[in-house]
Amino acid sequence: MPDDDNNLNIQYPPSRPIKIRSRNKRRILRYLAERSSTVSEVAIATGIRVPHASAEIRRLRNDTLLDSDMPSGSRGGRLHLTENGWRVLKLDELAMASEAKTISMEERGYCILFRDGPNLLLGLTGSPDSPLLPIPDRPPEKLGGEGFSSGTKGVPWSWAVFTERSPRWVDLSTNEFKSAPPVYDREKIETFSESKSIIGIIRARLLDEERPIAIAPGEWFSAPDHRPKPPLPEESMHRGNWTLAKCHEMSPDIRPSSTIVAVVSEKLPRTMLLKAAKSGSLIIADLTGFESNSDKLPLESLDHWISIAHPRLSEAERNRRCQALKDRISGTRRARTEDSTWRRFRQDWGNSEFSSSSNHPRLLDTRSLGKAASESLTRWALSNDENPPLVIDVPDNISDDLANSISTNPNVRMVLTERNLEPFSGMDSVRIDHLRPLPWMVLSTKGGREVPIRIVDPILHSPDTHQIPLSKEKDSHITNELKALASSIDDKEYQSMVRSAISQYPEGNEDWANRMEARYPVAAWIASPPRSRWPRWQRLSSRLNPEWLIILDFDHLPLEGLSEVADVAPQSVLEVFSVEFTRLLRTDQNTALKSRPTIDPRNATRGSSWVASQLLANSAWLPESFHDDLIEWSLGVWLAHPPIKSINTIQGLVWLFSSSERVSEDKEISILKKILSKASQLPLDHDMRSWAILDRVTPKNI
Repeated sequence: MPDDDNNLNIQYPPSRPIKIRSRNKRRILRYLAERSSTVSEVAIATGIRVPHASAEIRRLRNDTLLDSDMPSGSRGGRLHLTENGWRVLKLDELAMASEAKTISMEERGYCILFRDGPNLLLGLTGSPDSPLLPIPDRPPEKLGGEGFSSGTKGVPWSWAVFTERSPRWVDLSTNEFKSAPPVYDREKIETFSESKSIIGIIRARLLDEERPIAIAPGEWFSAPDHRPKPPLPEESMHRGNWTLAKCHEMSPDIRPSSTIVAVVSEKLPRTMLLKAAKSGSLIIADLTGFESNSDKLPLESLDHWISIAHPRLSEAERNRRCQALKDRISGTRRARTEDSTWRRFRQDWGNSEFSSSSNHPRLLDTRSLGKAASESLTRWALSNDENPPLVIDVPDNISDDLANSISTNPNVRMVLTERNLEPFSGMDSVRIDHLRPLPWMVLSTKGGREVPIRIVDPILHSPDTHQIPLSKEKDSHITNELKALASSIDDKEYQSMVRSAISQYPEGNEDWANRMEARYPVAAWIASPPRSRWPRWQRLSSRLNPEWLIILDFDHLPLEGLSEVADVAPQSVLEVFSVEFTRLLRTDQNTALKSRPTIDPRNATRGSSWVASQLLANSAWLPESFHDDLIEWSLGVWLAHPPIKSINTIQGLVWLFSSSERVSEDKEISILKKILSKASQLPLDHDMRSWAILDRVTPKNI
């Protein structure tokens, strides 16, 4: 690409600005100011028919405004501007800039100097913070009848993207380009005269090319006061559960809800993308420059590797060899493996360490693995529905079958590839921005829109505090509870951080939560990924209101700690816990063994009584071998501090009496008398007191 900034900043002797009168001439010069191109490329890009474009280019070459890297008349030559071409373009832009209205002292003022279809020449009074600019579709109201227009609510806004890296600064009083923007010092009288003659000029392009804009050339306007419609599709780019990037301060965080394909080969941008995509995901990639430590590789991935290593063997033989290989690796028992399988294993996997743990890995490094090993890891990840969202590094020589499997899997968050691959051609993609430095990159949507984006660092980035629509997977009831709790926080800054954390619930952001923990423990608690919430509770329990326990994920809670949590949880939280604990008890019989506290009934706590009541309530789903313990231990612990919601516990106990032959009638009557005695001591609003008064079950009914 030609270095247009340098060429347009060449200091020529002051000249009278001269407008280019030919539309075709201006279009061609403007287009070639951004890139060198062939005649046919120029014609297509500018919308000029090829014969007309050829004729105009011939005149421009005769006027020494254009040149080619090949002799005149040669096919395929690439055209570029000459020094005279840059000079003519400069004088044309100076002429349009001179027509701008008087500049206000307001900061961040903008105006449209010229428009040709989607192509714009913009004027501005300060350095822009983003390569995107919202432009009102019609003139908003003016403040006080002069100066800048205000960004009022009712005005629709369009978005333009700068096609140059930075503005060129022009002193309209001398028709000279300046090397830097003006510095406004309101303490100096010179500011009020000199600054009004200096503006920035920058070329831009509308994202909505056909959008009508009724802003007169040279009319100044300011940024909107309220967020306009974002430049990217809301459904696909702002409703995901992870943050990829920002594009403008007036646009929400970019949170993709579908797979992103990153076409990058350099290490630095790949590392930035991996950092952004890391939160709550499983990364299978070359981790050079990103992480030095990889998790142990899943032993189950060998089920896929054996098919790749021995495609001609029967399925039964492959299964036998795979099991022998697993036994040898895990050391569970002595096993003999065929030499060919072992040699191939060492060749593909090297000295990799494996694990059969049920915990999901988070980082799997492929840098020292062979092609078959990397492919088997990817196939394992795709086939396991319980894995977190996937970030996959795809090699150039990937098979079409595997590429198609990746492109159609809804659990893939990001694919990294060094070049464009056909199976991923119809997906949203990210690539290097050749106009701007990292962390800026270009996002191309499936609809054909290209927008520069700034990749975020999850450790430094504070999530967007504006309300973002929640993903369908989130529990709206829990989220509403969190919002209600957040509204009770008096400190506005603290409340803002908590709302930022809620926008990341339930997936969470580990790095952001760690950064918040010391100063904003509630925000850190909410933003924790489910797997790390229990360790954080152990650190922060003394600084958190127990009402926040409502978001504790049972699937990641060590059940031996359940009674400890239930001991401090309020009733509203215990009701949520009851639903989750019941689910686990009825789906996994080992849950009862893991959750039973090792405590004497005489020393029972409120939390252990609650656990005992839940075990009794679900006695019909527990193994028969556990029934004696329910009578001998759970009953006594429950009655020590019976939870206010105990009707289900009584029903479970009655079922236990009716199904067990080892409980005598006398023992049943004795137990019921204990329950009735305890019920008489409880408040009137307690379940057991109500049950006793209604006399639903009495000794005479047994």
